[in-house]
Amino acid sequence: MNSFEEYLNKILQKVDASAETKRELYEEFLDHLEQLRRSYVTDGVQDAHAIKLAIADFGESGLVGGLINKSVLPYRKWLLALSWFVFTSYSLIIVYQLLLSQSRLILRHTELPNPNFIPFQTILMYANRYQSYNFDTWFFNLFGNVLLFVPLGFLLPILFAKARRFSMSIVWTMLASLTIELTQLGARLGSFDVDDLVLNVLGGAIGYAVWIMADVGWRTTLHKLRPAIK
Repeated sequence: MNSFEEYLNKILQKVDASAETKRELYEEFLDHLEQLRRSYVTDGVQDAHAIKLAIADFGESGLVGGLINKSVLPYRKWLLALSWFVFTSYSLIIVYQLLLSQSRLILRHTELPNPNFIPFQTILMYANRYQSYNFDTWFFNLFGNVLLFVPLGFLLPILFAKARRFSMSIVWTMLASLTIELTQLGARLGSFDVDDLVLNVLGGAIGYAVWIMADVGWRTTLHKLRPAIK
């Protein structure tokens, strides 16, 4: 058993929650500790000492366990339920807008543009010839494809521990975008454009960055609350 495992087990012994909730908390806190450790190692601290500093930053196990019982658990269940509700609603909206809307269904009876496999070709076309398009078309094809995936990048790390790593979050965002693009192509609901993937992934990365800032704010709040735990 390594130092993080021993430390987290001591914390969770103080927590009055189900085994499933404890497992989720364990994964979440381990991820935070690993982030702290990596930050210290990047600054030149030896790994063994970085682990000790990360644990010290996180707080004394008994106090953290008490804080979880008093300040985190009462709201965690509702926050997760709200996050799942938002995620489900968002997913349904995306599926409707990109696959089932009337404007998409009309495309099945028209001649679609050839697929674009050249990165940035469509992006540069809209950027350089913006005066040739009406604002709605120009805005949606550039910024709309980014904004559509910002919520996904924000929600994935909240709901799935593995998506708290940037690389995994980007992979999942890319797979979601690729699934939509291939479905549009196969069902004749749109043409495949690699630039849609680029813009969707950019949106996911922005959403992930927003989650990082929110996560830092959450951890800062925990540090401020610790002195109040008796």
